[in-house]
This record gives sequence, C-alpha cells and structure tokens, in this order.
Amino acid sequence: MGDGGSCAAAGAASEEEVSGLIIHRMRRLMSSQGRFWSSGLAIVLSCVSSLGAESSAGSDAVVAGKTAPNPVVERAMEVLRDECVACHRAGKAKGGLKLHSLEGLKAGGEAGPVITAGAAAESLLVQVLDAKGDPHMPPKRQLSSEQVEALKKWVDAGAGWDASVMERPPKVAPVVVGVMPEGVRPTLALAFSPDGKWLARSRGGVVELRRAGEPGMPLHAEVDVFPEAVGSLVWTKEGDGLVVGGFRRVRVIDVAGAKVAGEVKGAFVGEIGAMVADVAGGRLWVADSIAGRGGFVRQFTIGDFTEVAVWKAHEDSVLGLALSGDGKWLATAGADRVMKRWGAEDHGLAGVYEGHTNQVLSVVFEPTGTRIATAGADREVKVWDRETREQDAVLGDKRQVFTALAWGKDGVSLVGVTDRGGGSAFSEIKKHTGEQRSDTGKVKVLEKVMSALQSVAISPDGATAAAGGGDGRLHVWTLKDGKPVELKE
Repeated sequence: MGDGGSCAAAGAASEEEVSGLIIHRMRRLMSSQGRFWSSGLAIVLSCVSSLGAESSAGSDAVVAGKTAPNPVVERAMEVLRDECVACHRAGKAKGGLKLHSLEGLKAGGEAGPVITAGAAAESLLVQVLDAKGDPHMPPKRQLSSEQVEALKKWVDAGAGWDASVMERPPKVAPVVVGVMPEGVRPTLALAFSPDGKWLARSRGGVVELRRAGEPGMPLHAEVDVFPEAVGSLVWTKEGDGLVVGGFRRVRVIDVAGAKVAGEVKGAFVGEIGAMVADVAGGRLWVADSIAGRGGFVRQFTIGDFTEVAVWKAHEDSVLGLALSGDGKWLATAGADRVMKRWGAEDHGLAGVYEGHTNQVLSVVFEPTGTRIATAGADREVKVWDRETREQDAVLGDKRQVFTALAWGKDGVSLVGVTDRGGGSAFSEIKKHTGEQRSDTGKVKVLEKVMSALQSVAISPDGATAAAGGGDGRLHVWTLKDGKPVELKE
C-alpha cells in the first residue's frame, strides 16, 4: 500500500468481494523502523515490474504529444492507469520504469525501451503480458484478454498518448466492507461545530455528539454511520449539519435528530481521507484516494450536495485538506511527500511545497495570516510562507511524529499531536534564523496520554484542544496550562 507497498494483487476480477476490512484508514501507524504507511484499502490489481529483457525499439519510436480523442488510445490509457501506474510512477518506479507520463514511457526502464510504436509483437511491454511470458507481468495475475488486446491495438496504432486520461479517477472493482472486530474503535476524526456548541468525534464507525459548550462536554448521542471506521468529518452548518466520510461514501448527519439523514452522491474511488467546508460560501471539498494510484479532490455544493468539480491532486493518497481563512485557497497534504496549494474557485495549482522526506500527514492554514503548517512522517512540522513557499520555521524535536495539526481561529495556537501520545501548542512562531528550533517561538506541552494520537481540533474560542487515536478515547486539554479536562459520559 502507498509508498513502499507490495505489488501483489490485493483484488482481482471486477466481481470479487473484498471482505473482512478492519480499518481502511489507519494512515499514521508506524512500523518498528519509524516508517509510515498510507493504509487506505488499496486494491492494486496489477504492477508491471522489472522488464528484464532486451528490446530493439528506440524510445524515439513513441509518438510524441497528445493525440485527438480516440477510443483506442483512451482504453489503453485506462489500462495503464488502473493496472500499471501504482508500481510505475514518479516516486515508485519498479525496474526504473515510469508509465504515468509519455516521457516515462519513452525513457523505458532499466532494461531499455519497452515500446515499438506500430509493432505490438516486438514491444516488451506487450510481450510480458502474455500468459506464457517470461518474465510475466503482473507477477501473480493475468490481465483479461480484453485488457491485453487493448494495449496491443494501441501499440499497433502508434502508441498515441492522452494525458487527460491519467488525471481522471481510476475505475475500481466493487467491494464489500466487512465489520471491524470488537474493541477496535479508533478516533480518526473530530471537529468542533463553528458555533462551539458541539464536538463531533468518530469512534470506529460511530459518531459521538458531545455538548462542547457545557462543563465536561457530556455525551448527547451516538450515531451509527458505517461498519468501517469513519475517516473524516466536517461541519457544514453552524451547529446542525455534519458530513461524515468512510470508504467510497459520504453521509450527512442530522445533529438535532441524531441520525443519518442522507448521502453525498459521488463516484468515490477509495477512502475519504479528508474533508473541508466553506460554511458561509456553501462549498464542500472531499478528498478520496487509492493508495499508490492517486488522490482526488471533489467539490460539492452544500445543501443539495451536487458535485461540481473533480481533479487529481496527488500521485498518491491525499492525507490532509485545508481551506484558508479568506476562502481563496485550498491546501492538500500528500503521501507523495509534497503539499500543494490550489485556487478554491478555479482549482488551479498555485504552488508545490517540497521539503518533507516522507508522507505529509496534515496541513493547516494560519487563519489570520499568510502561513501554512504541515506535519510529516519525517518527524518535522514545517511552517511555510504561503506566497514564497519558503520555510519560515521547523518545529518539533525529531523524536516523535506529529500526526495531526490544528490552528486556532484566533491564530494564536498551532496545536500538534503525536504518535507517542504527546501534544504541543506552539505560539508566537518566528521566522527561522538557522539557530535552535526552540528559538522559533513558544511551546506549551500538553499533558501526555498513553495512546498514539491521530486527530486534533481546537475549540472556536481557542481555549481547548481535543484529540483522539487508536484506542478510541477522547482527550481534551485547556490550552492555557496544558492540563486535561475531565469529561462526563
């Protein structure tokens, strides 16, 4: 899955039912080496791996440039996108071969060129797909005869290229989501309502509604939303509308009635890893992804939840999504190790922020300023100048991973929680001068808990922070002193 995952098939024919899904979005679990894995349900149907044979074709035989819309080209692009690119793309090029772009196809792999335009029988890319091919690709499964024939026709026709197909969401096999085992109820998402009256938080596939405006935040109701873990949630009204994301589906919660009231219709391809809403502007953005195959952002209108736009944001999963305080910019955090900024209105790419050496797990805008903060699996929190894309500050001690961030609406506190149960509230963050990290601002340490934390939110008044993680417990602190708040059940 994701960066460094296996190329063995995790799903097969279009009718295969994938059951027993436990947690499709424990995206921030760490291995003993400290490496993070994006763990959406990645049904990687195929990988064209190392092409260990000689080919007489030269890379200049590939037809350059995008051809006119052509069903032969489009179908071949779909096969490459859905079956090959997961293992052959920028950042993960098995056998040195990249098939996500025309340039990569022309360059070939470690064994040389793989295409002879106009001659499928002489093209290594086609030869390895034969049932008797040696080597055979994909290693553990045979592509359908229709898929192989589509690639043959494409090569024989000149191997034209249509880059737009690669930017579309892939076609996916249907799956049946299994029920999580008893006792596994992670808190992967939580959020305060804009009016501060409610705190919604996931606990497995259930959403808890707590009265945040009352002492101890007593439990008001529980809503059973999905059999799988809720991966993201966002408020779409001041204190009533709540939207919840799971695997390939998004549901609307009636808070007053404490029930599921509807569903957001979208052709979602994978886990709903992040959501953000412009309540005043009536806009909702949803990020859905298949690990290793792409992360997409979809825009909906709040109310009727009509999908108005969709675009490919990252080559790997989108793990975080944020909206600037003025509603002009979106930011996406990717498992492909970069953060990107987009125009919220036109969806144009405004900037790519590179510097993390592992997955970017979370992203937030400074509500009252022009900075953006990101947390990475490389154990760094970076604060960026929005316009120049320069790093203003690097926070943290490199001993633990900040898995989630939240920036208070007043712009005072940037709160991050960690895989080791820690939390910090950073304030008065200054531009880094190259000296010690501690010189970049003030830090208030939150009292540690005995759980890996994966989600965090700050109350609208900036007084408290709430967090949750793998053990399903809710933790709340006062930001003034970092002390825990006793909760009522």
